[in-house]
Amino acid sequence: MALPQTDSDHTAVERVGSARPVTPTTTIAAAQAHLQVTGEAATVVLEGGRPVGVVTAVALAAALARRGPDAPIATVMDYVAVPVDPQGDTYHTIRAFRRAAWDWLEHR
Repeated sequence: MALPQTDSDHTAVERVGSARPVTPTTTIAAAQAHLQVTGEAATVVLEGGRPVGVVTAVALAAALARRGPDAPIATVMDYVAVPVDPQGDTYHTIRAFRRAAWDWLEHR
């Protein structure tokens, strides 16, 4: 069994020709196919070229029976991507996490 390829650049899917970036509107079936092609257990969800969440194979499998293969993964993904400036101060870091939390609540 081949090991999954990993890459520090979440947008580097050229190594797998049929893999396209996963977005919140990607269907559950398409996201499952993406994970099978890449060999990964989870993938970063992109919107407008920036990470907005994460979806796992486990969450997709559980959602398949409840929501069906054509449901968008926005209904099952976790909105956990929080871009912060490593050099930023505490105030700006907390604001970034607060914004991400509101995004998560808004999309649930």
